[in-house]
Amino acid sequence: MHRLRRRKHLAEPLPTLSGVNHLGIALGGVSLCLWVIVVTIFWTGSDTMAFATSLPIWACCLIFSFPALIAWLVFGSRIGLLGIIVWVAYGIVITDFLPPIARTGMEYYKMPPSPDARQIRVLTLYEGCEAPPPIEQISKLRADVIFVQGCSNYNRTLKFAYSIFGRTSYIKQIGSCAIIVRHGQIGPAQSITDTAGLIVDWIPENSSLAIRLINISLEPFEHRFDLYSPACWKYFHTLRFIHRKQLQYLFDTLREVGTQHGELPIIMAGNFSAAPQSPIFSKLSSDFQDCFKLKGAGYGATQPVNFPLLRLDRVFCTPPLKPERASTVLIPDTIRRSIVADIAIP
Repeated sequence: MHRLRRRKHLAEPLPTLSGVNHLGIALGGVSLCLWVIVVTIFWTGSDTMAFATSLPIWACCLIFSFPALIAWLVFGSRIGLLGIIVWVAYGIVITDFLPPIARTGMEYYKMPPSPDARQIRVLTLYEGCEAPPPIEQISKLRADVIFVQGCSNYNRTLKFAYSIFGRTSYIKQIGSCAIIVRHGQIGPAQSITDTAGLIVDWIPENSSLAIRLINISLEPFEHRFDLYSPACWKYFHTLRFIHRKQLQYLFDTLREVGTQHGELPIIMAGNFSAAPQSPIFSKLSSDFQDCFKLKGAGYGATQPVNFPLLRLDRVFCTPPLKPERASTVLIPDTIRRSIVADIAIP
């Protein structure tokens, strides 16, 4: 009798999955499919999906892993748990925010009151020359070079430079971009074709090494969230094309300048109007070192100023120059946070 019951039990069909289980599996599957799509977008550098690559990596991970989170917590789906693991691993591997955050609080990465004798302190300043500029706060940073964007009034830039560095400072400005140095010798300014930016060769004080300074400001973007509209996707597609073209103009100009003055180490800073993971930066060679990514401390986003989400402003340098430390600073009455970076010279 017991054997008959056992055989009957074994012969019974397994219970079918309920609708709830099907929903959990579906949500987990959707999240994994979104991961495949996002990875493909970033890998191919799709201009059609430019909006997605303008978002911070952590934002993409939070948004697109949400279905997997619901599938796991609410429906107990193992596929949902797999989706969460995949998204977390992807975020850790790709994001460039975690190393600077991990360095926060370490004594070595704290910005000293002034740079060492063999270091250059660089400061980015977006629309910081507007009257009245925060002279006292900027002076305390003890920068050697200030890269200014968004200030087309030369007289205002001149007044600002004299207020910070005194009348011995040097100013070069083309359009809305300016480079201000505290000391040393500076050459003539070279404009970058069809781009708001300029190139200047500079020899710092107490150094024989000439350095090429590049201030660049790529086409700014509008904050658009009408993703339901084809016009929105077309706008970001066009903007990506413009950014690629502007960077190409930069390197074309660098080749022309290089043939005239020789190849020099570069410090490039400014407003790139694109998230660090944007495919437009594939044009930069491996020599261009992102100072904040390599030696920064903190979160690193610069816009908007009160609750920064995007790191649109960046500082690069090329060998033999080496980034030593970097951080973002909040300067009163500016619409973005600035980046201050110490760069070692040989």
